Formats: sequence, structure tokens, C-alpha cells
Amino acid sequence: MTPDLPADPLASRHTSPVTTPHVTLAHISDPHLPPPPVHWRAALNKRALSLLSWKKHRQYVHLAQTCAALVKDIGHTGVDTILVSGDLTNFGTPDEFAEAARWLEALPAPALVIPGNHDCMVRQPASAGLNQWEHWSARQYPYVRIQNGIAIVGVNSGIPTAPFMAYGRVGRRQRERLEALLEHLGQEGLCRVVMIHHPPKRGLVPWRKSLLDHREVAALLRRTGAEIVLHGHSHDATLTHIAGTDIPLLGVASASLTDERPHRQACWNHLTIHPYEGGWHIDLARHRLDGSVSERASWKRSGQERSGRKQAGRTDA
Repeated sequence: MTPDLPADPLASRHTSPVTTPHVTLAHISDPHLPPPPVHWRAALNKRALSLLSWKKHRQYVHLAQTCAALVKDIGHTGVDTILVSGDLTNFGTPDEFAEAARWLEALPAPALVIPGNHDCMVRQPASAGLNQWEHWSARQYPYVRIQNGIAIVGVNSGIPTAPFMAYGRVGRRQRERLEALLEHLGQEGLCRVVMIHHPPKRGLVPWRKSLLDHREVAALLRRTGAEIVLHGHSHDATLTHIAGTDIPLLGVASASLTDERPHRQACWNHLTIHPYEGGWHIDLARHRLDGSVSERASWKRSGQERSGRKQAGRTDA
């Protein structure tokens, strides 16, 4: 994907036409890649608790081979772009960011990424953390990348939190930019795919893991509309909607998680988007590592609707 629009969408107008019949996306999240050794000085903070959790439990369920098998499966489908909705790291150390950058570079298709709560666990210079992923994201959020009429909008909900907390916040300044961006993209008739780590909806995760300003984010989405919203964080394969709208809200299980519960087993979302007269047709197939498709859904998203409230047309298989 190429950045046809600048980070500030109000600086120019987009006029690039749709040149292919469809775009295919793979949505994955929370791979929690195996961490390199953590120096003791880097763990004199909240990372110490996360490191203990990794050593006692999480390293035995977040498996590199599971994630590798999932990425291999994606590679067989020939998708155009892979969307990674956060938590590539476990402790957010500079070395982890560097390892994750190498992993992103090696993916079988161009990738776009946003940070999660683990990636923003403690405050540190951007050069040591998020800026190492600038090639696959941006220095400022929200960002947008456009391909053949599909606008991927990346939102950062990751913030440092107190021990035992994993909540997020988009914040007023980013919300203002996001509203202006979605309005602009909607006026251009583009298909707006919003990617955020924390789900902007109550009840999908416990309060300590929630998006603190989910009501404000949902309200701006009601005003601007969007064609679909993708999230991670919950480690659950869910399909719901933004409150007060028909905007699909799509979650996905961790890309590396081994779990007996079907909705928690590693999977990836295969999205096929193509234009039709008056809007966009979005097809979902949720792929599991055993080769099965556990869920299908389709939506017709009308480009004529300014608000997400009236956009309808979902059919589930």
C-alpha cells in the first residue's frame, strides 16, 4: 500500500480511481512474538510483572510455531496486505521492537501495524520504540494508507498504565484528527477500514483492559460513518458492531495462542473488498490453522450514507 494521502488528510484531496476489482486483506493481532533476553535494568518497572507472567505461563501458550503456521497459511492465499492490530511485543523493549520489525519485513505480503498495550507498556523515547515500525505505520496517529479505493486508518489506543492494568485511550487530540480524517475519506467515497487495538465497545473485555474513551470513539463513528472496524486485544474471535450503528466490529484471536476454547484459538480474518454501484461489498472468512473456515459474513456498505446508523446488508453464513 502506498500513502496516497498525507498523515494530515486536510492538506490535500484524494482523486485516485479504483483500478482493480477487489482488494484482499489479512487481519491478525496479538502475536506476542518470542522476546529476546530482557536486561534487568529494563525490568525495573511494570515490565517485571509482565516478565514474571511470561515465564510462569504465557510462554507456554503463545507459541512461535503457532504464529509461523498462521503466517504460512496467509502466504498461501496471496492477500494484498496484512493488517496487524497490535501487541507484537510482550514488554515493549527496544530489542523487541527491532525483532518485530524484522518479523514484519519477512511477512508474505506488505504489512500495516498499530501498537497495542504491551507495545506501550512503559514510557520511552519514540526512537527506541514505535518509530522502529515507522515503515509499517507512521510517526503520528491516526494515519491512513490507501490502495485502490480502500483506506486503512490506523489508530493508537496504547498508553502506559499502572501495574495489573491494560486499558487504553485514544485521547481528545487523536479523536479530533480521526473525525476529520474519516469525514474527508467518506467525502472522497473511499472504503474506510479502521484498525484499533482496544475494542471501542463496552463488554468485550474487562474494565481493566477496556478503552476508556470508547463512548467518545463510538460517538464520532456514528457521526462520520466507517465501513468496518478491526480490533485486537481481547484474544477472542468476535463479530459485533459499533454501538448505535451497523458498522461491523471485528475481533480476532491471538495469532500465537494455543487454547482449547474455539473462540480463543489462533486464527486470522480474510477480508475481500470490492466496489459495487453505490458502495462497497465486504466478505469475511475466518480461517483456522486446521484449514477450516469457522465463520463467514458479508456486508454491503453504502457509500451514500453519511452516518453508520443506516448502513445495513449483513448476511451471515
